[in-house]
Amino acid sequence: MDLGINDHVVVLTGAAGGIGRHTAVRFAEEGARVVVVDRDAAALKELVPELPGAGHSYIATTLDGKDTAEAVIAQVLVDQGRVDIVAHLAAILETVTVPDVTEEQWDRHMSVNVSATFFLARAAAEAMRRDGVPGCIAIMSSGSWLSGGMSTRLPYATTKGAVTTMTRSLAKEYGPVGIRVNPIAPGLIDTAMMREGLAAGQRTAMETATPLRRFGLPEEIADTTVYLCSRRASFIAGATINVSGGNTLY
Repeated sequence: MDLGINDHVVVLTGAAGGIGRHTAVRFAEEGARVVVVDRDAAALKELVPELPGAGHSYIATTLDGKDTAEAVIAQVLVDQGRVDIVAHLAAILETVTVPDVTEEQWDRHMSVNVSATFFLARAAAEAMRRDGVPGCIAIMSSGSWLSGGMSTRLPYATTKGAVTTMTRSLAKEYGPVGIRVNPIAPGLIDTAMMREGLAAGQRTAMETATPLRRFGLPEEIADTTVYLCSRRASFIAGATINVSGGNTLY
């Protein structure tokens, strides 16, 4: 099935993570030119030659606010000439109990997960609007935007609530010029971030509470992301895509 993204320029953040690597490969398999972004330069250098096709590149940076986010889009426009798709997966999650959350931790979550997300999406969307590109922006949220998540991940869950609302507003702003913006809300996905801080037996209990009785796989989120950014999803805008194995229902 042709997804209609051949030769599209894709900006993919968080590319060194488990979901990110699978997503980069899937976009490349569809013929896209993928610009992978992450703070882990060594991982990006290894990833780019492994991607199918040609024209891929990387930007090693930490997305932690307006300046770094806008710089990424500016660099892509210089190198590639346009932006067709943004898949923003980058985020931080620090496990901490509610009484122990510091102001520094709170601000760090807000800077990386909220501020950088907004300024990256806005910079990309404004470039798309200026160039007449009917692009797509997919922003990674989490099922915790609705459930509140675990008590040891309150700052993270708070940012994902903000991101989900932000994405809906962006969809209203840019939809009239043909730019689609959607959040993706994974449930329990088998990644290093998800496994962090889980006590013995906690994973089994979480799987039992999931109707499909398992954690999701990174490649399942990758497939969803690529489909959502394709022409096959051309009438989906402002929709929170729940990929949770039935764990999150709304």
